[in-house]
Amino acid sequence: MNERSGTRENISWLRWASLPILLFIMCACGSADTPEKGITLKKTGRKVSLIAHRGASGLAPENTIPAIKKALETSCDFIEIDVHQSKDGEVVVIHDPTVDRTTNGTGRVADLTLAELKKLEAGIKFDSSFTDVQIPTLAQVLRIVKGKKKLLIELKKGEEEYYEGLEEKTIQLIREARAEEWCVLQSFHDPILERIWKADFVIPTHKLIVGKIPFLPIFIDHELKFGGFDRYSEATAINVHRYFASKAFITSLHNQGFKTFIWTEDTPKNIQKLFDLGADGVMTNHPELVERP
Repeated sequence: MNERSGTRENISWLRWASLPILLFIMCACGSADTPEKGITLKKTGRKVSLIAHRGASGLAPENTIPAIKKALETSCDFIEIDVHQSKDGEVVVIHDPTVDRTTNGTGRVADLTLAELKKLEAGIKFDSSFTDVQIPTLAQVLRIVKGKKKLLIELKKGEEEYYEGLEEKTIQLIREARAEEWCVLQSFHDPILERIWKADFVIPTHKLIVGKIPFLPIFIDHELKFGGFDRYSEATAINVHRYFASKAFITSLHNQGFKTFIWTEDTPKNIQKLFDLGADGVMTNHPELVERP
């Protein structure tokens, strides 16, 4: 076996070996243990941010107007949402590439028009009391948030391919809402971030990853990647899953000039621990359980 073929086999083995870790983390990404009681964060000499994950999604259906409104009532600094694109090119707020998990419908977001998406019930799977809750558009969310909190918008990839024009349409909606100063864009997918950077639009961007393999130049976003984070020099933060949020890794990111928002932790005492480790922000489904000093 020559050196080149040996390297290829090693890379192939690492890709397969990482799959169980990636699948476990992605399945667990929604939340931590069910929280018991709230806390008041310790005072700190640096600015830290609490992020309401998919709105206050522990209290109301994720990525819906009720979840956004409940998040606005909490002490969170950011509200995080996810966007996909409908068949007729509308930017809509939903996490999955399909409507199956969160609504009473079935099918890919990309195969349904906005009118068809609006006919679906987006709340009753969370709780039967949430009737007549629709999948919102990004424009609706921007109008409701209106700078009262910052908005962290995750641009998603379609189930089979990237959405054509999603980045440009998202940027245009932010411009129309005059929301440049209170919006941040993030994604797991490099082509999406690269298209945002090429748009010559001055807005902060974050790179989402699952985590980095310790002591090796290997990290996981939606797949295994080799090398460092210098390719993301235009991003202001590298956001990582709580499982990989060690003090050493957070310090390393800070030394490279990046902030980091950790996803997703629901146990209040663990949120405090992540801030103690140096996290700049923590995403949670239960922002109502965390108060600022």
